[in-house]
Amino acid sequence: MELGIVLQLQSEALDENTDIETLLRKAYLVAKKLNLTDFENWVLSEQNGYKGDTPEYRIISGVIKAWNPYHGWVPVIMQGKMADTLSKMPMNHPIASIVEIYKKNESSFTLSLGGELTEFLNENTDGFQTEFGFQSSSTEVRKIISAVRNKILEWSLLLEENGIEGNGLKFTETEKQAARESQVINNYTNNFYAPLDNTMIQQGGEEQCQN
Repeated sequence: MELGIVLQLQSEALDENTDIETLLRKAYLVAKKLNLTDFENWVLSEQNGYKGDTPEYRIISGVIKAWNPYHGWVPVIMQGKMADTLSKMPMNHPIASIVEIYKKNESSFTLSLGGELTEFLNENTDGFQTEFGFQSSSTEVRKIISAVRNKILEWSLLLEENGIEGNGLKFTETEKQAARESQVINNYTNNFYAPLDNTMIQQGGEEQCQN
């Protein structure tokens, strides 16, 4: 007997060999069929990148480095509030780009910064005019990929707990009604976000740079 799509989703979320983009597409299909708009929008943001608020699990830690034409990327010495402010960055990239960054960088990676932040750093740090980058561990992006997989697994378990499993790729009207009426299911994505702290870079890195 064919498993319902929700149980398929659970099985694939547990399987590390299942591509995260494939998993997101199946989650989108479930959300669409159940008319769960918030989860549907979350999936689209993961696929296409975030334009607004960034989920808490996509905030990565790292350090600011400056490009020295003779020595490559070198640490920028900062203290106090500025050091705290520039130690975190929202990773707004599409999930496919995050996976690519993880695959190409075994230990660390560097993201270039936007023009406004680069200008600010040039004005407020000693030395010549140069480019700046945000360097972080590849483990940080791996955490994002794992978090997305876990969110989908938890969500699919929540659907099952409410009697929503599907029959193949279809849902009954009773299952659709249960999804509509469950506040927990409809508001599931609310806990993905946290108020943005002022001690955080307010823009994501624009492109990847190799170490």
